[in-house]
Amino acid sequence: MIDFQRIRQERSGKRIIFELLGNILQLLLMGYGLKCLITLHGRLPTSVQGEIYRHYSLMPVTGALAAVAGLLYFALGLFIFLSDGPPPREDFGWLCRLGRGLLRWGSLALAICCFFKAQELKGHGINLSGLPVQFLFILVGSIVGFPLLLLWLAAVYDREQVKKDLWMRQCRPLHVWWRPAAYWIWRFWAGRWTPTGFRVIYADSSGFVHKGYCFVYRSFQSDPNWGRLRVMWLSDTVTGQLPLPEVWVHDS
Repeated sequence: MIDFQRIRQERSGKRIIFELLGNILQLLLMGYGLKCLITLHGRLPTSVQGEIYRHYSLMPVTGALAAVAGLLYFALGLFIFLSDGPPPREDFGWLCRLGRGLLRWGSLALAICCFFKAQELKGHGINLSGLPVQFLFILVGSIVGFPLLLLWLAAVYDREQVKKDLWMRQCRPLHVWWRPAAYWIWRFWAGRWTPTGFRVIYADSSGFVHKGYCFVYRSFQSDPNWGRLRVMWLSDTVTGQLPLPEVWVHDS
């Protein structure tokens, strides 16, 4: 995602060019999707049976199929665009955070729906109408549910590592929330295995309340034998102070 805050801070053409080049894929997808929607002409990758093996080629499409292809490109580019960026600032309201999350995952859902709709318009759709509903629930649950369960168990284990890091710094954790598939992790992923993001609120030894974002990862470079869990903090902001304990004074 384009970091507009860094552009405002540096105010240089080099920074603008760097941000645009870093987001060239998603910008091209979104631009080409808008072109398909406006002109109702475009191209869509299609599997073609050759003489020996199947291959993919860009088939020209028009009309309704071009509109669906345009929505597919635009939604996919928007999802990639929103799947990167720094952690949100503390003055970024929860409504804005919720809207960003809905826009991100909604664009992915729209891209998936457009993909199946394009296959249907091309005559390659998958017919699931003859399958019972119970079988579909079991199929989806077995494919999606088991990996989600493993991710949740790993996140519970990594959450304790965040608490341990806070206790070692003589801080008291107040709230530690798991952030699955957090968009602000990917740019720090190089050399770090299985990163798990968390939103953390804690109190330090002086009673000040901190809010921040961190992720737990395994580094086999510094610890090649075991891959010890480590915590990297991306943001840490003091937002308040705990109330002082009440002191009761009586006449003696």
